[in-house]
Amino acid sequence: MCTAFQLADFERESLIAEHRFYVEQARTRLLSQFANIEAEAELAEQEHWDRSGESFDPERHDPGDLAEAARDHGVQFYQLLGDMHDRTRLSVVAGMYHHWDKSFRRFLIRELRWPRLVIGDHTRRTLWKLDSIKLELFLRALGLDVRKFASFPRLDAMRLVVNVFKHGEGPSLDDLRQNYPEFLRKQTYAWGFSDDTDMLVSDEQVDTFAAAIETFWQELPSELTFEEDSELDVPKDFEKAWHKDQA
Repeated sequence: MCTAFQLADFERESLIAEHRFYVEQARTRLLSQFANIEAEAELAEQEHWDRSGESFDPERHDPGDLAEAARDHGVQFYQLLGDMHDRTRLSVVAGMYHHWDKSFRRFLIRELRWPRLVIGDHTRRTLWKLDSIKLELFLRALGLDVRKFASFPRLDAMRLVVNVFKHGEGPSLDDLRQNYPEFLRKQTYAWGFSDDTDMLVSDEQVDTFAAAIETFWQELPSELTFEEDSELDVPKDFEKAWHKDQA
């Protein structure tokens, strides 16, 4: 048997602690800033009304029109802050996902040098470039099926959410709509068409994403071994890269 990787307890704890710090600070420094947007919108409406009163001329201005303009300003202020809150949540999720993904790939690249699976620039760079599906196939060839992890469904949903946030419409939006419709607003228009602007992540869903990453690090085995003389059914991209490095 050959060891693919080993994850020491102290490293597992360090990865989890780093993740928890990010989540806690994101809640405190970013998401908490939107706790009182209703009150802020009311204040914005009042300030708009007050400014209108400074130049009020009863012969030229209708108080009703000014009041309506102030209300419209407050509503717009609330909507814009709400949109910013949504984008901030998605930015937090994207930062959380990308950091987890890079940390895991960096861990694999470091460990897979020992069984001589990562042997040079080509194999190292290929492990960075493999998409999530090919990375799953690579790990399955080594005997690790991450789809069996309890954390996998939330991590898969998070991957799709981040892709839609970054790229807009495309295959990830289709997959999200089919597999995780809870991240899309219910359609309220007759023609039944939706796009990436219908994607919405709540504070509670941010928490479930955060919990999924922590659970992943807990589920990752302390040691992964494979048959040394077996022919690994790795993705063609990695196989080609390995032969290039070998040459």
